[in-house]
Amino acid sequence: MLMKNETLYMNNQQLILDADCKKEDVIVLLKGKGENSVQLNGNTVLTGTTGYRKIRFTKEHFCLLNDSTLSFYTLKGELVSQCDIGEDVFELFPYRQGVLCIYGDEGAFGEKLGENRLNYAVPLHKPESFYDIAVQHNLLYDFLFARYKPYACIGWATDELFFLNEQLGREKTLKFPFDPGNTIAFALTYEYGVFLERKRIWLWEFEKTNKFYEYPGDYSYKTRAIFNRHEYLFLTVLDHELKVFKPVLTVDSQAAK
Repeated sequence: MLMKNETLYMNNQQLILDADCKKEDVIVLLKGKGENSVQLNGNTVLTGTTGYRKIRFTKEHFCLLNDSTLSFYTLKGELVSQCDIGEDVFELFPYRQGVLCIYGDEGAFGEKLGENRLNYAVPLHKPESFYDIAVQHNLLYDFLFARYKPYACIGWATDELFFLNEQLGREKTLKFPFDPGNTIAFALTYEYGVFLERKRIWLWEFEKTNKFYEYPGDYSYKTRAIFNRHEYLFLTVLDHELKVFKPVLTVDSQAAK
């Protein structure tokens, strides 16, 4: 296996808090002295107060998360709308016109049992609860989504890979031939699935042979799948640098399981 990688963005003056990319566009959330700022393709489009921690592209906008407040902006940095999506947000996954809000253990085991298990937030509307979908798939918390025909997610409770339609209905499932329990990010291509753990990577030829391959590696917890169509599969957010990468599979018979 070869690893193709590229440095997508660097900023030696300011700390990078989060970032996202979509096709040729790169958006970055930066921490300055007493303020946060947003750069789109190297140009500052928004400067504001501190406290923001996540940024994502949506279909036509970008959104910023500050505590439990999700704010949507035009690509020129103009505020469109804000909404309260609850605490303990683990991930924002671009979906339809907005984002799916995925939560930490508050959503399954905290005092607000199930209240914020899975929500859909979109500009100019109140968040919509997708609680029934989370229950249907037995999604507990911190679950991971990826784009694939069109969506997929890991079912931690059953160690299965769920393939979902546009409405997030389950179309089929596949049982993992390895333990996915330590996965920090995953992506699917038309050839194989790529599952990152902290110290290794799994490549699974789930569409054809069902063979899987294990390789050593060193991956940051600030690595995640690139949600929008892009040449690369994963994005790592470092303090002053954004790196993107994808594995290029060279089949080694000694690595096959």
